[in-house]
Amino acid sequence: MSTAPKAVILDPSAENRAEAHRVLAMAGVNVIAEGGHGVEGHTLVGESRPDCVLLSLEAPVARGLQTLEAVAASFPATPVIAYSTIADGPSVRQAMLAGAADYLSFPLAGKDAVESIARALERAASQAPAAGQAKGAGAGMIVTVFGAKGGTGKTTIATNLAVALAKTQDAAVAVVDLDQRFGDVAIMMDTKVETSLADAARDAAQLDRGSIKRYLTKHESGVFLLPAPTEPTDWDAVTPPQIVQIVRLLAQTHDYVILDTPGAFNEIIAAALDLATIVLLITSPEMSSVKNSGLVLKMLRSWSFPEEKLRLTVNHANRVNSVSAADVGKTLDMSVFWSVPHDEAVLRSVQVGKPVVTLRPNSSAAGNIRKLAESIGGAAAKSANGQKHGLIRRLVPLGG
Repeated sequence: MSTAPKAVILDPSAENRAEAHRVLAMAGVNVIAEGGHGVEGHTLVGESRPDCVLLSLEAPVARGLQTLEAVAASFPATPVIAYSTIADGPSVRQAMLAGAADYLSFPLAGKDAVESIARALERAASQAPAAGQAKGAGAGMIVTVFGAKGGTGKTTIATNLAVALAKTQDAAVAVVDLDQRFGDVAIMMDTKVETSLADAARDAAQLDRGSIKRYLTKHESGVFLLPAPTEPTDWDAVTPPQIVQIVRLLAQTHDYVILDTPGAFNEIIAAALDLATIVLLITSPEMSSVKNSGLVLKMLRSWSFPEEKLRLTVNHANRVNSVSAADVGKTLDMSVFWSVPHDEAVLRSVQVGKPVVTLRPNSSAAGNIRKLAESIGGAAAKSANGQKHGLIRRLVPLGG
């Protein structure tokens, strides 16, 4: 190689990234960017346009393989070289089937890495000399949890869905609390926070994919929270353009971004709806909730809001409901996407600030939310037709 090849390292371990960077730099490889797996890594490759990618595969390997497959599919002219401490034959075969150009042992040896990169670049040049166009950078799915009335369990669904997605999809998930009245996400997840959405909005002009992480709080489940401001007056300085910027940054570094909204409508909520890949329209079977949902639907339809984004979700928050989910759908002239059953375990989980999917994983509500996460994540479609659904397939909006 007459000039130093440009490489990107994708490895969720900062320590291993530093070691790989050190070895590659000493061997004459120009490491131009580093990042983790998932959407963050995919976006990084799309923006930095390296000559090659070095990607770690450590147990559990599912997320790394998913990222490898997505990068290889989106950037076919950019070879991806896997590296791992796992050296068995099945692991190597998995990596090659996912699109790896080579498989190296970790810790890396500089000579082996350089030779592998050279061979991969030569093959890429001979197989696709004119291929330089990427198929497009991925972005995380944005799920806006919305409803026309308070007390329908939006925050309960948003927080439990976030945890279920993180667990069932092995995904990076962020929850943004846009509730300007109560902002209960942090309380519902029993998490002490030091920074809020207002802090991120204040510094919006300086934010990028790296700096936005400073404002997030990590829950024990692995979900990241961007809570609402604790002081209502702090919302005065938060604008819809700031919300749009923050959410889009989070969607570049997370597979899923969950937006929890209040039972109201304003410019910030309008932005959350516009940003959404899908909108979970939450209603209870109570007559007032159904009536308000009908009014919201009428308003959205008058604005030509893309109805394919909407997913009517009926939450049976109370013990006794004389109206079925099917009746709600008929009243609203809309098919019911999901129905969440009443479960006393949810009430207990709310009281102690623990998501029911972790506090009572065997409860009917927990099982229901896990299935909702699988439906949103595409796992149900995968099991139904046997096709491979990598990261980018998962990010295609449901229903369109």
